[in-house]
Amino acid sequence: MKIIVVISGFSQKKFQNTGSRQLWRKLCIERDMCGSSNTFVDFREWNSDWSSYARFLNSMNPSDVLICCYSWGAGYGMPQLAKHLKCNVEVVACDPVYRSPTPFGRWMAFCDHQIKLPKNVSVVGWVGQVDRWYKLDGDTFTGGRSICKQEVLDYSHTEIDNSPEYHKLAALKAKEYFY
Repeated sequence: MKIIVVISGFSQKKFQNTGSRQLWRKLCIERDMCGSSNTFVDFREWNSDWSSYARFLNSMNPSDVLICCYSWGAGYGMPQLAKHLKCNVEVVACDPVYRSPTPFGRWMAFCDHQIKLPKNVSVVGWVGQVDRWYKLDGDTFTGGRSICKQEVLDYSHTEIDNSPEYHKLAALKAKEYFY
């Protein structure tokens, strides 16, 4: 079973036409053209119930899972989901932002922080942007199985999930994953 999960960023909802939702649509089309009936492409908000969702995905016995994620979806949702999955996880990340588990620490999203990855995670594609200290920009990863080099793009944080570079990278990794 091949599973791809797209995880949105902070304030992005399933019903909104965001870059994450557009990417999910593209990956569904890619699956229809390249994949078999043994594939599943899903879209989740960053603050979903990851433990319950992982039980659902684990029930399909995937050999591995590809996660494409943006902002808090990459800095919070993806690590939460991955730690509950019983398989290897490959990640295409877009401007990941650390999310503190406490309300008082949420201001740390504006500071450089490292996002700790579970041991079953490999970051296979990673785009981000760098901005002034008082503007939101992506954080770095630590841990996991392997982490590729980040490609820095010239977009703001709110624009980068719509970038053709992120969508192309995710589609390329999805094609590799389907075959």
